Amino acid sequence: MHAESLFRSTPGLDAALDLLADEVGAIGFDAVDYGFMPRIRDNDGRWSAPDIVARNLPAEWELGWSRYSRDDPYLWSCYRRNLPLDWDEVKSAGWLSTMQKQAIAYIDELGFGDGVTVPIHLPGGSFAFVSALAKPRQGAWRAHKAQMTERLFFLAHAFHAAVALHIEPPSMGETTISPREREVLRYAANGLSAPETARAMHRSVETVRRQRKSAMRKLEARNIAQAVARASATGLLEDCSH
Repeated sequence: MHAESLFRSTPGLDAALDLLADEVGAIGFDAVDYGFMPRIRDNDGRWSAPDIVARNLPAEWELGWSRYSRDDPYLWSCYRRNLPLDWDEVKSAGWLSTMQKQAIAYIDELGFGDGVTVPIHLPGGSFAFVSALAKPRQGAWRAHKAQMTERLFFLAHAFHAAVALHIEPPSMGETTISPREREVLRYAANGLSAPETARAMHRSVETVRRQRKSAMRKLEARNIAQAVARASATGLLEDCSH
């Protein structure tokens, strides 16, 4: 059975993402992520930050990435194109800002020096993408670049078509988290664990963990990294003071 048919037969997002990881692995990549945003720009005109799920990236990678999510240079390059983007087309571009150069360096520090992003433009201004990441700076997929990027293109669109109903995030504009919940998420965004946050806030570890769990529930996040990403993407952390 072709992967496209398998995606449609999977029971949900997690199973489909596992399958996508297997398929991109078979064509020479080491990790994969999928992102979705209801619109490319927020109401205030800023670039949106996508809600992202991934396989085979380091644990809690999103905590460090959240500060760069609105300035992702690979996504900026994908907003006006339909075909897969070879990351090498961007890495030495003259238009890169300091923040975007730092974003590229962060991905390199995670151990992924090579990659391709497939843009998926959707009705109503929504946008999704699939990125396949490789650890070598010149991944094995490059030996058959045209064939592998074409395969990735069809995998990305088939995957999105199968899981679109599972990935769209909740209406975050209506989400209310408390000042303390915002504060613990800010500390999490800076890489602090629950015990480290408790010391910084002069509160018990149990209290911090309870506030983390409450924020995760309100944001409909499956883990603290996703909670940070969703809160950051919608500006819920910006007015929080330390």
